[in-house]
Amino acid sequence: MRCARNDMQSLINTLYSELLDPARNAPLPDGYFLDRTILSAKNTDVNEINTSILSSFTGEKVVYTSADSV
Repeated sequence: MRCARNDMQSLINTLYSELLDPARNAPLPDGYFLDRTILSAKNTDVNEINTSILSSFTGEKVVYTSADSV
């Protein structure tokens, strides 16, 4: 894949264009995310990437909490 520009937002828009399309109603195919992976060496970069992707979604934010042990 080629990005229009050499920046993070262009990479996200290129990799996840179907996911970010508000008019899309059909479910994504199995393996959609397996073919679209962004690798990073630093956790701070991963947090920045995740925040940028999540802020692109429309709709109301929902937080699901869980516990691994009780």
